[in-house]
Amino acid sequence: MLGREGKASKGAGKGDKGSNGKDLKAELTAELRQLRRLLREVGEGFILRREGEIETLIEQLETLPAGKVKGTAPEWLRALRHLKVKPVKGRLRDVKDIDHLIGAFMDGLNDAQEKGKTPARSKAKVGAGVISHPPEGVE
Repeated sequence: MLGREGKASKGAGKGDKGSNGKDLKAELTAELRQLRRLLREVGEGFILRREGEIETLIEQLETLPAGKVKGTAPEWLRALRHLKVKPVKGRLRDVKDIDHLIGAFMDGLNDAQEKGKTPARSKAKVGAGVISHPPEGVE
C-alpha cells in the first residue's frame, strides 16, 4: 500500500504469488484510490503555498514606494497579461508557467526591497558606476 510519502510499503510485490486475479485487482484498485487521494493532497498543498506567496507579493508590493516599482511594473504587467493557460485542461505546463512567474516576481520584489535598504551613497557608486575605485591619493 502507498505510504504517506507515496512509496510502496515493503509487503507489496513478490509475496503475492498465490493471490488470485480478483485479489490483485482489488489491491490495485485500492492503491489507485490512495494515489488519487495523495494527488489531491499534494495539489492542494501546492495551491495553498502558491496562494500564500501571491498574498505575500501583494503585501510587499503595497509597502514599496511607487518609484521602486516603476521600472519593472510594465514588464510584470505584460508577463501577467500574456500568461497563456488552459485551466480546463489541467496541464502541468500551465502550473509550471504560473510557478515560474510567481518565483520571478518574488525575486524581483526582493531585489527592489534590498535596493531600498542600501545606503544612497554606496548605491550611487555601485549602481551608476560613477566611482568604481577611490580617487588617486585616497585609500
